[in-house]
Amino acid sequence: MSTITKGLNQPLPDTDLVVATPERVSFDYQVAGLGTRGIAQILDLLILAAVLMAVYFFAIFEGAAGQDTLAYLIAIIGSFVVIFGYHWACEAFWSGQTIGKKVFRLRAVGDRGEPMTFFQAGIRNIVRIVDFLPYAYGVGLVVLFLNGRGKRLGDLAAGTIVVKDSDYLALWQIPGGRPTDPPPPPPSPTGVLAFAPASPGELALRRLDPELRRFITSYRRRRPELPPALRAQLAGSVQAHLRQAAPDVFNQYGPLAALDHLADLENQ
Repeated sequence: MSTITKGLNQPLPDTDLVVATPERVSFDYQVAGLGTRGIAQILDLLILAAVLMAVYFFAIFEGAAGQDTLAYLIAIIGSFVVIFGYHWACEAFWSGQTIGKKVFRLRAVGDRGEPMTFFQAGIRNIVRIVDFLPYAYGVGLVVLFLNGRGKRLGDLAAGTIVVKDSDYLALWQIPGGRPTDPPPPPPSPTGVLAFAPASPGELALRRLDPELRRFITSYRRRRPELPPALRAQLAGSVQAHLRQAAPDVFNQYGPLAALDHLADLENQ
């Protein structure tokens, strides 16, 4: 797969990131603009400031109680954990989003559009120290303007990029896509219902969340009529569920392959 970006000569990162999946399906992300990223970062910094104030108040309380050494440890270690742990933990366990990114519908993803890994989140936020120099993300802004792809140093080091989160699109929002109740099984000639043993695919599908199962059933029915770009968008809208349902396929090939894999199980 290769990452193709448009508008590399634009001074501000407001371009499209076009991604080709293993299924030879191309879909695009809109790279987040500098203004939206800045506002999201301000919100994250306000949250960090509030948490740090709580840590310092607790340290002052311990110092007033005569625990000076403990107070210093709380202030120093607590500041380190909050400053470095907030972005790292949020982006690693919240699919590339912090609270600020969540509010303004942004997401950090890999260069190929894949979900960001724990290791990438760590690199991205450790290099944030350099990006912040000499103050207020001075180095990060210079690098972002120079490369023209909306990447600061942390993104270049980790192989990530910040994009605008796609709108959620439910399958039943597509004309004709609302699932219908399956017809009841025909009675057996003897008047007693005959039950065939469940296939391995059916057993795997029974362990899924009911809402996801209905989504997959509707998707399988509508898949031949859906254009590739819309199929990729649908897979992206439920990628957190697909990661849990088919982790091996998801991690190796991406959300669309995982959705197609689960849909194929319906035919077994």
